[in-house]
Amino acid sequence: MTFLIQPLKGIFKPLNYSYQLRDAEGFKGYKRYIVVFFFLSIIVFLCGAVLGIGSSSLSKELSKVSGAEFETKKQLFLIGRILLGVTITAIVLFASSLFYWSIFDISYRKLVIIQMTIFCIYLLEKIVQIPLFVLLDIHTTSNVFSLGIIAQYLTQKEWVIHLLSQITVFQVCMIFLTYYYIAFLTDRKKIVIGISIAFLYVLYWAISGGLSLLRVSIFL
Repeated sequence: MTFLIQPLKGIFKPLNYSYQLRDAEGFKGYKRYIVVFFFLSIIVFLCGAVLGIGSSSLSKELSKVSGAEFETKKQLFLIGRILLGVTITAIVLFASSLFYWSIFDISYRKLVIIQMTIFCIYLLEKIVQIPLFVLLDIHTTSNVFSLGIIAQYLTQKEWVIHLLSQITVFQVCMIFLTYYYIAFLTDRKKIVIGISIAFLYVLYWAISGGLSLLRVSIFL
């Protein structure tokens, strides 16, 4: 059976999609979707960068450096966001799949296909954030879809706020959908599946929260 890859169908019709994926012997559209996701990720991150999302620390240096130096920093910031888009795509599609493959008896290619569906939710989150952050002029820690706002009322520790701001409604959906597909395709105990997925996401949140604390000037 040749499986037609349809990442959006994986979100809205997970039951049918999971049955078809389980019985698949061949895959149609695998390489094409990989290219498409890298392209879309670059576009989304570049649009966000052009609109100033994530450039708050760079803006603070406007009065401290010359015009030419600031333009150089701005160009490097744009390049950095493009590279970030590429890196995150590779991590979500390939590194995450490799992690799950090392634990569960599931084909690596099928795991990548699952991650394509998961990545659709991630891209949707980034797209929704663009008008939200621009129109309301808020930072990641004040994302209404995250725990960042609650964290600001509970603690003054910046690293805790940044960590909790990574936990969003979209991320929770990604976790549950990943759990659903992996639990469907493997006979491993559900507790093992849950702990493995939770570990990976907590690791990602911790790294993302830590990186968000760093100033752009450190790298420029």
